[in-house]
Amino acid sequence: MTGRELLYALINAAILFGGLFFLTRGLIRKALRGRREQIREELTQAERSAAQVQSVCQEAARIGQEAAQKEQLLQEETRRQIQEENRLAEEQCRRERDAVLSEAVEAEVQLRKQMHHYFRGGAVAKITRRAGELFSTEQYAPAREKLQDACLASMEEQISVSAGDELVMRQTGKLCVTLESAAPLHPARTEQLRRAICRRFGIDRAEGSPELCWTEQVDEKHIGGVRLQVGDTVYDGTVAHRLNRLAHDAALDTGDQADDLLEDVRRFLLRGDEVLDVYQVGRVVNLSDGICHVTGLSDAMAGEMLAFEGGLRGLVMDLEQDRVGVVLLGDYTHIQEGDAARRTGHILEVPVGEALIGRVVDALGRPLDGRGAIRAAAYRPVESPAPGVPERQSVSVPLQTGIKAIDALVPIGRGQRELIIGDRQTGKTTIALDTILNQKGKNVLCIYVAIGQKESTVAGVVQMLQEHGAMAYTTVVCAAASEPAPMLYIAPYAGTAIGEYFMYGGRDVLIVYDDLTKQAAAYREISLLLHRPPGREAYPGDVFYLHSRLLERSARLSDALGGGSMTALPVIETQAGDISAYIPTNVISITDGQIFLETALFHEGVRPAVNVGLSVSRVGGAAQIGAMKQVAARLRMDLAQYRELSVFAQFGSDLDQSTKSALLQGERMTAILKQDRSAPVETLDQVIVIFATAEGYARDVPVAEMARFERELIPYARHRLPEVYAAMERGEKLYGKNLTDLRSCIEAFLKQF
Repeated sequence: MTGRELLYALINAAILFGGLFFLTRGLIRKALRGRREQIREELTQAERSAAQVQSVCQEAARIGQEAAQKEQLLQEETRRQIQEENRLAEEQCRRERDAVLSEAVEAEVQLRKQMHHYFRGGAVAKITRRAGELFSTEQYAPAREKLQDACLASMEEQISVSAGDELVMRQTGKLCVTLESAAPLHPARTEQLRRAICRRFGIDRAEGSPELCWTEQVDEKHIGGVRLQVGDTVYDGTVAHRLNRLAHDAALDTGDQADDLLEDVRRFLLRGDEVLDVYQVGRVVNLSDGICHVTGLSDAMAGEMLAFEGGLRGLVMDLEQDRVGVVLLGDYTHIQEGDAARRTGHILEVPVGEALIGRVVDALGRPLDGRGAIRAAAYRPVESPAPGVPERQSVSVPLQTGIKAIDALVPIGRGQRELIIGDRQTGKTTIALDTILNQKGKNVLCIYVAIGQKESTVAGVVQMLQEHGAMAYTTVVCAAASEPAPMLYIAPYAGTAIGEYFMYGGRDVLIVYDDLTKQAAAYREISLLLHRPPGREAYPGDVFYLHSRLLERSARLSDALGGGSMTALPVIETQAGDISAYIPTNVISITDGQIFLETALFHEGVRPAVNVGLSVSRVGGAAQIGAMKQVAARLRMDLAQYRELSVFAQFGSDLDQSTKSALLQGERMTAILKQDRSAPVETLDQVIVIFATAEGYARDVPVAEMARFERELIPYARHRLPEVYAAMERGEKLYGKNLTDLRSCIEAFLKQF
């Protein structure tokens, strides 16, 4: 091949390779570009997949966390349910155990009483009979003669002239004397005693002098000794009388801690120097419905206690010229006409002291709860004078009831007398009992006087107080409907005497009279049976004095007397809401205000059914803390306005916006004042709830949700406003930073409600 051919061959090869290069370069570039895009898409897909994997991992972690939380909540709920079931089971077991234990204790107490009564009554009766038989034998003849001489000598020294005997002697012109003995007396000794009596009574043989009617009797039943009766006064030194007194006193003493029988006999035998028992005796001339008339007690005092057969006590209420009217305090079925009644020389008293706290007693202070005898610190008359004006001080310390409608609208202070009045079954007793429950931990002793109620009702009240721990500071005085009218009449005075012991000791007392209507009816029954003239509604003219001398004893004493107080909550039942009846108007005029419960409101579901217009407290804001006085200032006016608008709204269909707003606000205020029974609310919590509602913060809360609004707001505010609560407890009003914090707290609560 020539050089030219070779050159041409090389040029052709170069042209071929250049053409191929230019042809394949686009294809290669295109292929590379496609591969690059594919790789980029794969990278994007990989990033997307990684993000999805991360999202799935996060979702899995969230689901796992929620599952763990749900598991924890489920475990807590299960644990709570188990604890609640265990608590309920333990409480049920405790109740059953307590019920069985209570029944066993009561059965044991009753058995002990029966055994003790049988032992002391039966055994002492046998001992006294045997002693009488032995003393009647010949070997004790010198002792009998010595006892007769001692009795006659003591009679000559102790004979005295009573005012009643002297009056009877002047009216009748004679003095009746009866001398009884177990064996014939020596004429010289009887004549000596006769001259002593004539000398003491100024009887001589002159014309116009009173006549001495002398009677001598010999009766072997006296066993030994002498018995002399001069007019109504008896000088008894017989062995039979002393042994009978011993048996009687022993049979009456049925307490679990009573002294041993032998100790009683020993003390009886050691009283050898007490030869005579001097007392005045009368005779029952008629008896009916717990009332009797007794003749022969011309020296008896009004309010004095008389002793009848069987340990029965009576209270002298009427003093007539030739007889006294007596109300019998207890079962009188064994009393008959002609039975003896002897003076005790004491007015009616009841035991008082710390031993009565937590006990259930009757109107005479005797235990009814089966827990044994009461060892009282002292005795106090059931009726005593009320403190005078210089001995009192103004009411300024609140007594919180725990009821919003009362603490805000009709506040009660310590030492005040606030009447609870309304028809039957309107919640009067509930208010009184809730007030007692609210005194827990407030250093206030409570006394609940149940007058004329069924025993089952009183038992339910006592059980409720025990369940809430209120019996630890409460005494219940019960005069049941089955008891005679005199017991219902005495019960409020007995409860007041128990409370006065603590009041004069510088302590605060709350006493509830439930209710005084039944006491007035019992007093009317007693008065009519005593033939006192009836007046308005058949009540005697002194029925106002019945309640005034009772309620005036409640007061707040001055600091010089210890500063104690007794707050009275009398309950009066009306008929068809008639507060203008005799007894309601009497008690309204005595007390310092009234809480009127309206039947219509009760049926509408308002609890408590307090009528704002007719309820009033004459102490007012003096018995409120500063914060409550501040937030409740407009409450009464707003509620009264709501009552008026609600009446007109029933007849109008087109109401303006302001009227609708006032109605809605009134509905919420009424709803927030509703309250369940046995659920008192602390005063500071009441302030928070009333403030939030009165200021319009609850305007968007449905009326049906107001109870939940209150229930959740209270713990929320307590947790976040400790400084505000502390300021209110010191008596400060809501202003400045405290007011701002309170508003902020309520606004924050509403955002999450």
